[in-house]
Amino acid sequence: MIEEQRLMSTAESSVVDDTSPGPFTTEALRKSTIYLSKSSLSQTAKRLLVFLLPTFLQSSYDPRTPSNQPHPTAWLDGMRGLAALMVFLYHLSYSTHDVYTAYNPSHKDFLRLPLIRSFYNGNFMVSIFFVVSGFALSWKPVMQMRKAEIGELGRRLGRSLVRRGVRLYAPCFASTFVILVLLRLGGYEWTRGLAVDGKRLVGHREYHPQRCEGLGVWCKDMAGFVNPFSAEGMEMDGHLWTIKVEYRASIILYVTQLGLCQLRTRYRMLSLICLIAWAHQVDRWEMVLFYGGFILAELAVRRDTLAALHTFDHSHPKSGLLWSTIYILAFICGLYLGGQPERQFEHAPGWSLLYSLIPKYIKDWHRYWTGWGALLLVWSTSNHRSLQRMFTNCVSQYLSRISFSLYLVHGAVIHTLGYGLLEISWRLIGTNTRLRKEGCFVLMASCVLVVTIWLADIFTRVVDVPSVQFARWLEERCIAKKQIKVEPARREGAIV
Repeated sequence: MIEEQRLMSTAESSVVDDTSPGPFTTEALRKSTIYLSKSSLSQTAKRLLVFLLPTFLQSSYDPRTPSNQPHPTAWLDGMRGLAALMVFLYHLSYSTHDVYTAYNPSHKDFLRLPLIRSFYNGNFMVSIFFVVSGFALSWKPVMQMRKAEIGELGRRLGRSLVRRGVRLYAPCFASTFVILVLLRLGGYEWTRGLAVDGKRLVGHREYHPQRCEGLGVWCKDMAGFVNPFSAEGMEMDGHLWTIKVEYRASIILYVTQLGLCQLRTRYRMLSLICLIAWAHQVDRWEMVLFYGGFILAELAVRRDTLAALHTFDHSHPKSGLLWSTIYILAFICGLYLGGQPERQFEHAPGWSLLYSLIPKYIKDWHRYWTGWGALLLVWSTSNHRSLQRMFTNCVSQYLSRISFSLYLVHGAVIHTLGYGLLEISWRLIGTNTRLRKEGCFVLMASCVLVVTIWLADIFTRVVDVPSVQFARWLEERCIAKKQIKVEPARREGAIV
């Protein structure tokens, strides 16, 4: 009994005396907890700030960030990245500026010059998208066709068909859902007055989504949007019509590759020429561009194969100079055709004749010559190393990494931040002179460009890259594995 009382008194004294020095006192635990919480908060804040930095700043901040080595078709990615940037500038400017009128005696602005206007012609950039997609989707299949790897080609096309749909549509789900949230929060309301004002926005006014469009409207729009063979579009972001067209053209291209894979190269090329003529006759301009990219991939693989065998040599000075001149002239002609105007082209240099050559059954006549210009541009660049350097530099390659995200997020930024900054700058600086009005536009465009690229960088890391990983995971789960049938031992013995 005495021993129990002694133990209890010792325990009570140890509990009550919490102010005595020692590593496990209450005060020490409280201080260590505060220190750990402050340290964890600072580490979390530091990681968040580093995450919010663009990728090119993160690579300079952290030298351990791996650098991507350029691959043989890196110039295709760079061309796609620059085209996405030009589409953004086109959508940014065509509501306040006349981007459709040709250079003529009554309109002699510098930006209307034939070769200059091609850089902000959205129809030309969309055509480049489709030619580049046809080229990129045909590059590896063509190499497998030439190696007679028909079984592997079939498996590859089946996997690509599953993966590409998820790859294209998953980021669209995320971007349009963000627009839905902005609508419900009123993010589009403070710019609605300018967005619907035809007197101040003298150019093309895009549809400004309504706040009443809720989750049900979004689900209904997405249900029609994911069907590549329907005519329904996405009203919350009208720019996404190209996604549906591209996925439908990709499906047709995969089927065509599977159907032509066992033909000899000359007969496959002849079949593609016939398909291009058929697509032109039935006015399917997107298939003309995709099939054109298929042919350009065939020519590029053939050229690389002959160069590897040392049977295709341009080392002779006269031959090299001649072909370089041809490729550069073709590049310039592609730029000229890419600047196809839509208004007052009768007195523009050469366009009166070119418009007379457009067949009468072509509905999208404003895209006709831009498509042929895109084919010339990609063909000449694929053959000339110096032209490829314009698309393999660090700026073009960075734009290629964020190109899809840049295309998805720029519409919402223009309708919210862009219109808001434009109205504020007009109110503060004024629009009584052309210089002031253009100065307001340049100020707004600079701010919107920086913010859009920053958001596209974050969207790439948060949504686009995980969607690619999810598409690969889904492909692995859905595609059947190749199984080897093993005969039972008793059957082997019976056969022997």
